[in-house]
Amino acid sequence: MSSSHHEDAQAMAATEQAMQIAFLQDFYQTVRDKCFDKCVTKPSSSLSSSEQQCLARCCDRYAEATQIVTKAVLDMSGLE
Repeated sequence: MSSSHHEDAQAMAATEQAMQIAFLQDFYQTVRDKCFDKCVTKPSSSLSSSEQQCLARCCDRYAEATQIVTKAVLDMSGLE
């Protein structure tokens, strides 16, 4: 492998890692903002079991929707 090719591969790996980090940050922010606002109606020092269940369901739905959209985009772009 040439030095230039190796550097390109390293740059691609670094870009992919940065994109994954950005996705996780966006995911966390969305869950925090949307799910917390929806599920925690009376903030206190701890979460009730119904709030915990609501947050878990909300997070699961968002993750599932994100996977569906990602797959659709990849399918349309011919990358998958």
